Amino acid sequence: MFMLDTHIHTCLSPCAELDMHPSALVDAAIQAGLDSIAVCDHNSAENAAAVQRAGTAAGLMVIPGMEITSSEEVHILGLLPNLEAAMALQSKVYRSLPGQNDENTFGMQVIANEFAEVLGFNEHLLSGATTLNVNEVVAAIHDYEGLAVASHVDREGFGIIGQLGFIPPDLPLDAIEVSQRTSLPKARSSFAPKGEHSIICASDAHEPKDIARAATFALMQEATVAELRKALAGKDGRAILGGGRPMEDLALHILDIVQNSLEAGAKVIDIDIVENLVENRLLIEIRDDGRGMDSETLSNATDPFFTTRKTRRVGMGLPLLAAASKAADGSLNIDSIPGCGTAIKATFKHGHIDRAPLGDLETTLMVLLAGRPDANIRFSHRIDERVFELESHDFAAAGIDLASPDGLATLREAIRRGEAELQEEA
Repeated sequence: MFMLDTHIHTCLSPCAELDMHPSALVDAAIQAGLDSIAVCDHNSAENAAAVQRAGTAAGLMVIPGMEITSSEEVHILGLLPNLEAAMALQSKVYRSLPGQNDENTFGMQVIANEFAEVLGFNEHLLSGATTLNVNEVVAAIHDYEGLAVASHVDREGFGIIGQLGFIPPDLPLDAIEVSQRTSLPKARSSFAPKGEHSIICASDAHEPKDIARAATFALMQEATVAELRKALAGKDGRAILGGGRPMEDLALHILDIVQNSLEAGAKVIDIDIVENLVENRLLIEIRDDGRGMDSETLSNATDPFFTTRKTRRVGMGLPLLAAASKAADGSLNIDSIPGCGTAIKATFKHGHIDRAPLGDLETTLMVLLAGRPDANIRFSHRIDERVFELESHDFAAAGIDLASPDGLATLREAIRRGEAELQEEA
């Protein structure tokens, strides 16, 4: 399973911050827990090679790409299989891009290497529109075996719906993208109610702090365009499991904490969500049989600058959950015994104006159950007297392989049906 942010700008884009040089954005991506990113500067891929080199040195997969502006001022992402394809597409874009940049008006367009050294400045008007219409942009991306994705369709500015009023039904897009402002369930109902388009979530980051503000979770063998193509199409066991805003919705807090439990060797994990509407209370409890925490780790568990994880430099899961519960007149309690496991209990005032939404539980459950079939994950969501329960080993007992296309479809349908019935009954 991979966590990807497929839309990140570098300092080459005139609207990006100058501290978005290759090594800085790779550091930010790793700190955010990402497995892969795609570099998509406006109408250019000149910094993609440097980001790839920085990513290789740090263990981060980097997909080269660009965000092309059509003649209708629609932004289309081109995710390319390799640098050679990216450079070839860039040449075509440059030939179709009129004008020269004015740094005082549009900003600097910095070409940098992986050591944060400035190599030069791009003179093309990267903020401008090409003479290629949307059909020609998509065709050009496909000519170089890339994936064509309509950028931030949930935004008016430069989104295909905002510019054209609709998504042309004959436009052969590989996916559409939503930003951090739109949850994946809302995106499905708004933009693809009949499954017309695969949907990915991405940050469109222009500064380091925004990297991974929205991300996509994909079941793939490796973080490549070829594998992502299969995931978008649901082929050969690959799939888009979901996406969203890590650390903003409570469902993705749960995902982060349970992933910690799995890294701690847990084989059985219980996730309980209790919404008591009568008492105006929300409880989230996560219990595992992992290795537990020693006294020092436990005392520092909610310190944002303390972590035992090797995939992130800063451990933010429990500190952010503690802050989220405190903001909603609740609390966070952690009990842990070395060798026996850990229990985490977070409470919230259900109706508090500052309570974070539960968010996309489907994404959390799909990532956990499909991504880790070796563990038994037991999930319970109760609203007053109504309850929806799910256990991963039940699928195995029924002969359902959650890593198969049919198994993924069965799991997704079970989650959607269970949550929908629970909400309707409540």
